[in-house]
Amino acid sequence: MIYYFTPYSTIRDYFTVIDMHMRLLKENDWACIRDGDTMFLNNYGSIIREYINKYPDTGLFTCYANRCHYACQRYRNSLMHIQDVVYHKKVADRIYNQHKLEVIEINRKVAGHLLLIRKSTWVSIRGEVKLILDKKGKKILGVDSEISRAVLRRGMKIRLMRGLYIFHFLRFDRKMTDNSHLV
Repeated sequence: MIYYFTPYSTIRDYFTVIDMHMRLLKENDWACIRDGDTMFLNNYGSIIREYINKYPDTGLFTCYANRCHYACQRYRNSLMHIQDVVYHKKVADRIYNQHKLEVIEINRKVAGHLLLIRKSTWVSIRGEVKLILDKKGKKILGVDSEISRAVLRRGMKIRLMRGLYIFHFLRFDRKMTDNSHLV
């Protein structure tokens, strides 16, 4: 099964709320964790299931977005400032048709606009991630980075689903680097 979550923590502890969601899953279930300011633009459920079926050994999947701090997760830099969601819907359809079931392996930390992870993978990295976050005093910022770093340290693959593109608002209304709402 694949479960879709948009975790939010009123106590500002993102790791804990992700962990609470993951505890609900069975060992071989997958969790698709998304930021609250993202939007799927096409038949995401079928697309994600196809990727899991084709690449079941993946430690962590992510996807393209119109706005992201990391270039490896942006489809094209020129899309960063286009606010027309209908335009992005057309881009999502085109990307799916052009790159259906293709992946790119990413050997670095990733942004968490979309993290697709199997429960068994979470169980294997959970303690390590919590220890690092506690040591650094991180509660919100950096949780996605530590999850992806732990996956890589375990020798698992991070794969970008080239056929999946989501709309990410990511502070269109202010500077993209403004994270005052997260600290």
